[in-house]
This record gives sequence, structure tokens and C-alpha cells, in this order.
Amino acid sequence: MGSFTTRSGRRITGEEFERMLEATAMVVGAEAAPGWRRYLTGLWTSGLRLTESLDLSWDCQGRLVPVFPEQGRPMLRAPAELAKCLTVRVKPMAPEFALLLAETPPQERTGPVFPLSGTRIKGRRPKIHHVSDIISAIGKKARVVVDVDPTDPGKLRYASARDLRRAFLERWAARIMLEQLQELAGHETTLRYYVGRNAERTADVCWEAFERAQVSAAGTRPP
Repeated sequence: MGSFTTRSGRRITGEEFERMLEATAMVVGAEAAPGWRRYLTGLWTSGLRLTESLDLSWDCQGRLVPVFPEQGRPMLRAPAELAKCLTVRVKPMAPEFALLLAETPPQERTGPVFPLSGTRIKGRRPKIHHVSDIISAIGKKARVVVDVDPTDPGKLRYASARDLRRAFLERWAARIMLEQLQELAGHETTLRYYVGRNAERTADVCWEAFERAQVSAAGTRPP
């Protein structure tokens, strides 16, 4: 695997992501598939790392928590032990991700945001390597190839969680400034400086960019 040309894979397309959603049931089973499709959609729309996505909880202190304030934009609140700093901090939530989470009625917002079941998944907090393996298996079942070993064309690398994050970052790179993208992505070097009001400002910029993209997409649809 180390001889591959692109260790981190590549951005996957929207069509390839849809193929992954379609292939999910073939990997995790029909009963578990809806939860996994929602989880994959969460990774696609949030840009979260696997560790962050599995830490995401509606109401557990000490975990990454989505916040929907009465005033202001939806945010992700990280406690000090996750933020690697001395204070609780917030970071912007991508609009698509906020809309996905908002589909859950308030009275149902308890426990893990993404409860998963199925192959090798046990308990409320599944092991990260099991989740990573299952996502890669879905990528393989969907035949979404992200790299080919130049020394052995028969050796392929299929889409993984990292490629979902890459796709998110590349989509948003075309919409906002680099510093804002770093904050949205949760880069720690940037987050040392961008907290509090800066997070709110970046959230506003992201929503404005999202709304412009929606208008643009609607304007290019065939009649």
C-alpha cells in the first residue's frame, strides 16, 4: 500500500458518493443500512474526522456537541480535552450538516448523534478501526477507486472516510477563504486563533456561500 502514488486518495464525486450509499446495505445489512447511510451523509456534509464524528453526542458533557442557539448559527462545541486548549471552544458547523442534524426532532436528541449497528459494531461507542474498515468496504463494494498502484495495476485503493473529508474540503475551498476553510475543517493550528466571535463570523460566511451555491445550482437546472 505504501507504494501507491497518492497515499491520501482523492476527492470523490457526488455520483461516486451516491454509489456508496446504494452499496451500504450490501456491507452492513438492510436493518443497519439507514443508520450507516445517515452517518456517511454526515461525513460527506461535515468534513469531520472519524474520531470527531464518533465523539459527537447530543447531550453528553465532555464530548463534541452540536449547538442550535435561538440566536446565531448552529455550532459544534468541543470541551477542553478534545480541543487541546484550556477553554471550551466552538467551531462553525457546515450548513449542509446543520440541516441534516436539524432533521432529528428536539425530543429525540439524546445519546450519540450517529448510533451505528451491524458488522463488528457493539455498544454505543464503536471502535474507530471497525468503522473505518466498514466504510472502506462500502467504498470497495461501490467500486469507487481512488488510487492505483503503478507497479501493480491490479492493486487498487477504494474510497475511505478520508476521501469523504477530502471531498468536503475541496467543495468548500471554492466557496470561502483559506483561513475560514481551516476553521471549518477544525485545523488546530488555525483554531488557536479563531474562536468565539471569529467562529460566528465564519459561520455567517459559510451560510452565505451555501445559499449562493444553492441559488446558482437552481439557476443551472434544466427546465
